[in-house]
Amino acid sequence: MKYDILLWDVDGTLMDFKKSEAAALGQTLKDFGYEPSEELIEDYSRINVSYWKRLELGEITKQQVLVGRFEEFLDKYHMKADPRSFMNAYENHLGHISFVQDDSLELCRSLKEKGFKQYIVTNGTIDVQKTKLRETGFDQIIDVAFISDEIGVPKPMIGFFEVCFEQIFGTAHPDANQRARVLIIGDSISSDIKGGINAGIDCCWYRNPGEENPEGIPVTYEITHLSQILDILQNK
Repeated sequence: MKYDILLWDVDGTLMDFKKSEAAALGQTLKDFGYEPSEELIEDYSRINVSYWKRLELGEITKQQVLVGRFEEFLDKYHMKADPRSFMNAYENHLGHISFVQDDSLELCRSLKEKGFKQYIVTNGTIDVQKTKLRETGFDQIIDVAFISDEIGVPKPMIGFFEVCFEQIFGTAHPDANQRARVLIIGDSISSDIKGGINAGIDCCWYRNPGEENPEGIPVTYEITHLSQILDILQNK
């Protein structure tokens, strides 16, 4: 067995983030007296992605992401709501609205029974991610959840992975043989795959339908359904 340590992304990988995002935003809009629409939800999603990309590039802080996306969204549609209050309501809904993707819970449970060590690696906020993991049952399967808010550095920065390695291996700088045991699985080229490359570990890109890799970032594996990870693990 080549890989026995798996680093799982959450949003967009283990869980269907687009679905939970739409439901959480729709409920928040209703809370503030606005009618949800497909246009509003799609445009917010675009704004949200742009802010997270800027965080990954080190252009803005996490706090600027969390509040700034709603400042831009609310201002664009002339909605009379305090961005921070809107954010708090949204984050609360998001923590309690989760949709497990590709039977990922059963997949991770099966891998745990086979002896794989599994870790969460996420840039999501502490309260939202811990609530998701607890309410879905992932917290009973995963060994440790590494959350960037607690670490102080986001993916794809090497500092994020150094903290992970310190806990997994007892050193922030594992040798090549140790790193060869680790596989990161995630849907984001800019966060998960680049992060894995920065950390010197193999990467599995969970590609969503129609998504491209315009920069040609090298990936070790590419899958379109999480069950395909079994072929990778069994053949290595």
